[in-house]
Amino acid sequence: MGRIRYGLWWLEQASLGPRTRVRAFGEGVSTVGRELRWATELSVRVTLVGIDHARPEPWSDRRLMWLLGTIAIAAVAVAIVLGMGMARWVMTSSNAMLFAAAGALAVGLVFLPLAYLVFASKRGRRRHG
Repeated sequence: MGRIRYGLWWLEQASLGPRTRVRAFGEGVSTVGRELRWATELSVRVTLVGIDHARPEPWSDRRLMWLLGTIAIAAVAVAIVLGMGMARWVMTSSNAMLFAAAGALAVGLVFLPLAYLVFASKRGRRRHG
């Protein structure tokens, strides 16, 4: 009986250091998790408030043309890269969907600014004369 108690006591003493380190690490991880959760919640709140208070202003025709040209150049570049990737994909593996998924994502990201340009409202301009 004495040897069992001594063995349990020795095991407890031998594992005391690692247990305290694990406990301290767990507390640190939980603190970091709480901070990240708080920061994420705060960021979401600020973003939602910013979206509610956003008031788009009309752009000049020159600025719209530059934006549309930039989007068009980016779309052509994306199309070239995806075309080369799709050609390589078709030649090599028949069940890899990476380029198809990337193409769908790229097309969606190109259409977002175009949709903004189409649906952005302009204030009425008054012409004198």
